Amino acid sequence: MAMIRAKALTAGAADGTTDANFWQASAEQAVRCLLHAAALGDRSTRDLYRWSLSALKAHDAVHILTTHPDAAHAWSEALEAILSADPRQRDSIWAMVAIAFSALGDPTVLEALSPAPGEQFDPEAFLRGKGTVYLLGTSTGASATAGIVAAFVEDVVEAARRRAAASPGARLDPPLSLVLDEAANYPLPSLPALMSEGGGTGISTIVVLQSLAQARHVWGEHAASAIWDAAIVKVILGGGSNARDLDDLSRLIGQRERATTSTSRGGDGRRSTSTSTTTAPILEPAQLRTLPFGTAILLMRAAPAIALTLHPWTRRRDAHLLEADRDATEAQARSGPRRAAVSP
Repeated sequence: MAMIRAKALTAGAADGTTDANFWQASAEQAVRCLLHAAALGDRSTRDLYRWSLSALKAHDAVHILTTHPDAAHAWSEALEAILSADPRQRDSIWAMVAIAFSALGDPTVLEALSPAPGEQFDPEAFLRGKGTVYLLGTSTGASATAGIVAAFVEDVVEAARRRAAASPGARLDPPLSLVLDEAANYPLPSLPALMSEGGGTGISTIVVLQSLAQARHVWGEHAASAIWDAAIVKVILGGGSNARDLDDLSRLIGQRERATTSTSRGGDGRRSTSTSTTTAPILEPAQLRTLPFGTAILLMRAAPAIALTLHPWTRRRDAHLLEADRDATEAQARSGPRRAAVSP
């Protein structure tokens, strides 16, 4: 579990640096060692944050990994190697470690991730209970808490995979639904694999993105393409402004044949008519960009593109029930925060 959380916490930490793969792997290794040591030593989230602030303070984690009988093999040596490396290399790695845990500098976040006895969130129990978790964030807070939110979701996904592996047919029943609105703000490292493999294990994933360009920026060119290609159902709304993506979508939707009739008059005054067939895009890029509000284009497997008319939830037959639930949830939120925390 420490490895999964560490990958989420350090995702993109070395972007834009020389030898990014080396620095990324080193930071991930350090973070997973700290998480593992905190869990084995029954240390608090505050201790974990203190370790992340200075490599010198992390020797306590090395001691735990060295002496605890359940410590992963050679993890103490791995952390010690980082701490005893050339100071410039060590400090560069630890700067990324500090960034990974920087959200803990917010007292509200630190409090939320410091559960009292009995308040821990158990992904296994959550799946058994067939519950629902809403993770709400803001655009301003996304950059600080993205790693923590991603680590939380990865915890649930990993628990779901284990539960599916032990279930008949290796599928979750009932399935787990992941609805990832603004997914690029809280990027899951495992999303490309989850999109291609999750459906077979009963993990249904809905990804909402502002644009494919946004996905390429966060996951990289190849991973973003894998996410797009693995989506069985693609719903395209208007408003896109990336010319490359609009052109690609126009070609993906296909072309139609168009008959053109022309009339000419010969030197003898006689008229002749000819008909030719040309091809043209079903939807030009400009038409995709200007799709009216309330409409969309659906692409599904090998089926032709389908034009959709969308209906707001306020027109649903059960809209009054949804409104009542919304009002009750908002009232509960105003009455005070409900603690729900994940321990190291």
